[in-house]
Amino acid sequence: MPDTKSFSDAKPFSETETFKNAQKKAFKYPSEEETLVRRLGSAVLAVWSSLPEEARERVRAEALTAWDREYHVPNLEKKLETFIKRYPIRLG
Repeated sequence: MPDTKSFSDAKPFSETETFKNAQKKAFKYPSEEETLVRRLGSAVLAVWSSLPEEARERVRAEALTAWDREYHVPNLEKKLETFIKRYPIRLG
């Protein structure tokens, strides 16, 4: 049976262990590759509805701990969920 843990059940990345793990595996890139990162993100969103739910949950969890030049985003989890729900036709 697949894990039914919801996106909102994810532990906040501010918890020490989660934050340490995120720092270890953070994918960092130079500013000149920003367009490539955006394109990969856009590609994931384009196939979102065809991804298995487990993959969607993993992408959501990774997004919460992903490195970004805009380090602190208030209410990140809520903003990500709102973004996903804003495009139901494309993201199904």
